[in-house]
Amino acid sequence: MTTPFFIGLDVDGAGAHPAAAVASGLVPAELVSGTRLARAVRQAENAGVTFVTFTDALLPAAPGAASSARLESVTRAAFVSRTTTAVGLVPQAPTTYPEPFHLAAQLASLDIAAAGRGGWLAGVTRTPETAQAYGRGPVADVEREARDVVQVVRDLWDTWEDDAVIRDVATGRYVDRDRIHYPEFEGESFSVKGPLITPRPPQGQLVVVAAAGDVAPSVRDERLVDVTLVGGADVATAVAAAEAARAGSPRAGVDLEVVLDGADRTAAERLAALDAAVPAGARSPWGTGALRYEGHAAGLVTLLEGLAQAGVDGVRLLPAVLDEDLPVLARDVLPALRAARLTAAPQPGATLRDSLGLARPANRYDARDAVAVA
Repeated sequence: MTTPFFIGLDVDGAGAHPAAAVASGLVPAELVSGTRLARAVRQAENAGVTFVTFTDALLPAAPGAASSARLESVTRAAFVSRTTTAVGLVPQAPTTYPEPFHLAAQLASLDIAAAGRGGWLAGVTRTPETAQAYGRGPVADVEREARDVVQVVRDLWDTWEDDAVIRDVATGRYVDRDRIHYPEFEGESFSVKGPLITPRPPQGQLVVVAAAGDVAPSVRDERLVDVTLVGGADVATAVAAAEAARAGSPRAGVDLEVVLDGADRTAAERLAALDAAVPAGARSPWGTGALRYEGHAAGLVTLLEGLAQAGVDGVRLLPAVLDEDLPVLARDVLPALRAARLTAAPQPGATLRDSLGLARPANRYDARDAVAVA
């Protein structure tokens, strides 16, 4: 059976455009409102989105601007895990400065809370200001650092075998210590000694998502990234980048910035107004290499069908303004894709790996498991 074309959607703040909060008229309390976040993610789930991402950054998007209000991404994902049943939850968490041991435990806990719908958008941080905020010196080779962090996080997720928790009342043992392992990881800038303080996640390993080139190839000849996201100035470039990315990960999708026609303004008019309202000093994630679509919903459907026919596995949509573009996506775009049997809505009880057609990885420390990591 062919794996359906996946649809990711970023739900950070007011939208992907740096002027989205200004255009929406949202105050900081609304930008960090759990009620608003839960409503947006439920709307995405009901529309059949495969997974949502929660973009994050330590520094404000616009220094000193109230429109930069944001809560930490894994916390946001964990919060909506209890208000959803099918959509995948993929927070962005950096690999450059946080402690990898804590990152592994935090993400494993998310997968437990979400009953196997957790993922990890493994980001890198290149700004010296972020290093200063962590009280550390800048990391010169962030791709190598990302490789080491993703490797050790994957190692830690496997430190508990799937059946390590035995709850044996007769003997008074909660876990079987022979099924818990103690890897000693020595990276170039840090070392970690297991085991994790959290049992193995329901998926065995969360789905690791990363932008192309952010995570250096494994020195152990393992696939560290499950889904690679690529950009492109045009469709042909994006398709070629996705094809190249598949050599290093089982799935490859395209990051796609989206501005759709509204009820009273065209996409071009909306984008012009947004560009004119960008706060001074904005650190923009907009226009950093993603493919872009501006226009009506039917044109976006045609574009997505073309990407699928060209062999791309899916897309992550970056709506310019969430409150304006998500309703159009839910009403006019996603139903058309399902009607064409291009996509399939994730089912309650399915894991994110199920929805993406990815196998559950074997535990590298379980001698009984001879199945290779997917």
